[in-house]
Amino acid sequence: MPARLDRLYAPLWRCARGELPVNVALVQLLMQACGPLEVEDAITKAIGQDSGERPGEGLDRLLRLREFWNETPEAFATVKAVLDAVKHSRGPTPWPQSPADWSCAFDRAAGLSPAAGVALYSLGRTDLLFAATNEILARMREWDLLAPPHAALDIGCGSGRITTLLANEVRVVIGVDVSLAMLKAARRSAARLDNAHVVRTSGFDLGLFRDQAFDLVCAVDSFPYLFLSGLAELHIREATRVLKPGGSLLVLNYSYRGNDELDRADIVRLARELDLTVRRNGTRDLEFWDGLSFLLQKRDR
Repeated sequence: MPARLDRLYAPLWRCARGELPVNVALVQLLMQACGPLEVEDAITKAIGQDSGERPGEGLDRLLRLREFWNETPEAFATVKAVLDAVKHSRGPTPWPQSPADWSCAFDRAAGLSPAAGVALYSLGRTDLLFAATNEILARMREWDLLAPPHAALDIGCGSGRITTLLANEVRVVIGVDVSLAMLKAARRSAARLDNAHVVRTSGFDLGLFRDQAFDLVCAVDSFPYLFLSGLAELHIREATRVLKPGGSLLVLNYSYRGNDELDRADIVRLARELDLTVRRNGTRDLEFWDGLSFLLQKRDR
């Protein structure tokens, strides 16, 4: 099979095997496809082949994927537009390398689709984004990261989807981002919440905050951009600095380099250097998203 077709069908087979959430598989298919007709053709052929070879749960997942596609006819254009918006338009590298570049990129993405701009796997659908966000909050509760007296910091808060939900769980939450357009959306979301605040940061560090200011620092799919800018390790160190003893750092996705074992090894190394306990090291804990969970705890001295 030609390489491009292999890439086209790979997410469909991974979906059929239960390795990818349905919506994530559809996004990956849209990323590879040249047009909606190619998407239609790939889904139809995959369903036909799976129904003949492996009927059962795999076929059910592919049929659900087709439902998502039929329910979201604008998904192809949305995904392609957001991908184009965050693509670096200058220089030889395909991605922005500085926080300023990311600021401009996500300003553009916010103008296209606030939902897809912060989570491409939402396909631009607010209902799917809401379900995925609530699932993340549910995992935080399960892992005992939330309590009424706590102060929380949301790195790369985007449109404020995590920040506003955390406001119902903790004493105070601060969301930070480099994108003015995303922060504008976040401020609208947090307008009626006295204990939720959003602030623009430089993206280079967490210098706005004093040592041991937070019980929880979370970063939902923002570290991959810090990684591309060469700032991921610095932000792990900065998060450790601003955490109280016993506080937790939750990173959902560390990088997009496509090597989970390298990500896990980096986290273990940084935890050792910073005297952190690794509670979760690259686990897959979500139904609506294939992000990896990295959960670190600052030792209580």
